[in-house]
Amino acid sequence: MTYEVGSRYPQPGDKVRIVEKSNYSSGKLTEGVVKDVLTSKRFHPRGHKVRLTSGIIGRIQEFADVQTTQEEISPSPYNPSEDELV
Repeated sequence: MTYEVGSRYPQPGDKVRIVEKSNYSSGKLTEGVVKDVLTSKRFHPRGHKVRLTSGIIGRIQEFADVQTTQEEISPSPYNPSEDELV
């Protein structure tokens, strides 16, 4: 199961990975626990804005409880069988 950014409404106590505004270009994620949800919409295309218990504010890019497998990140390269190499 993958998470589509902005599709799951966060709750205080959720463990998430956010991108801070200063890291939008690099995409560096910060992990923490949601203290306050600052976006009122149930869906937000860029990710819900939250304040973490550490005081950092950013947009959710991932929920820490959602496991992303390597296959979901990038498909495996095509490896032709020996029969196809003839």
